[in-house]
Amino acid sequence: MKKKTLPYENIITLKKNNQMEHVYDVELTYHNNLLHYSSVECHFVLYPYSRNITSKNITFCPFEEYVKDIQSNQRSAYQEITSQFNKLFGILLGVIIVSIFYFFHPASFLSVESLLSLLGAYFIGKELWDDIENFLISISSSLRIRYQPGYYSYKLVRNSTLAAYSRLAKKNRYGKVMLLPEKIDFIEQSNSQTLRLFFKKDSYKDKSEDILHIISIHIDPEIEEELESKGYMFGVKLTFNRKFLGIMHSDDYFQSFNKNKKGCLNAQGNWCPDSVFFRHSLLFGRIRMYLSCSIFDNTALMKHE
Repeated sequence: MKKKTLPYENIITLKKNNQMEHVYDVELTYHNNLLHYSSVECHFVLYPYSRNITSKNITFCPFEEYVKDIQSNQRSAYQEITSQFNKLFGILLGVIIVSIFYFFHPASFLSVESLLSLLGAYFIGKELWDDIENFLISISSSLRIRYQPGYYSYKLVRNSTLAAYSRLAKKNRYGKVMLLPEKIDFIEQSNSQTLRLFFKKDSYKDKSEDILHIISIHIDPEIEEELESKGYMFGVKLTFNRKFLGIMHSDDYFQSFNKNKKGCLNAQGNWCPDSVFFRHSLLFGRIRMYLSCSIFDNTALMKHE
């Protein structure tokens, strides 16, 4: 296999906003080579080291706002992704029950009992699938081939004309073209925030600017000085995907700011300064196979301004 190289240096920038205090912007440097990928994923995690700072003091805008709108049953640019696997499994179980009646009890094939059995199998199958799925996720979590949970919880709602106006408004608001992801997920824990963004090629293929705005991080004014003095972990995972014959080929790149020092964790969990961790995997449906990993020394996936 040909050795992978880091495709882009300093493609992610974390910078303090010049016009707005207590706001940090995360930007992506656009390259035409991004068009070689079917999709790009950006994952961010911010973990303050001060015990006086919690996730309530930090806001990932605008996507945290979208998620909170959805959770409070308000209209949003995104909607919740509902899994269909449980319904499919319920239908499959129902078909099996119907087949049993047909082959072994043809006289009662169209009876009330067979119809009730069909409905019962469907609803039981829907409930049973959740347990099966959790079992598959748990048993494969440490294997090279894993059954992974749904990675994103929300998808973009496409609104032709109004979406175009919204894109223009976002450009005027942030001063740069803003990438609007196809799917998102936001995880708020007691001391950290995690944001996952999935961009299809259509999200960035027509961009004419070199710098694209991704998110803004709003910090409560009263804790900003302590955040800077005590430090934080700002982790980035960039994934470049190519899809071929239904199989997704994914190249993951990891790097973090650890108290403003760049580096990554290797496969053994050891900190490697000024390095980027690389991982290659294949994804078919919900099954992911991890093939290889390596470390790129003396290189930078991101920068701090």
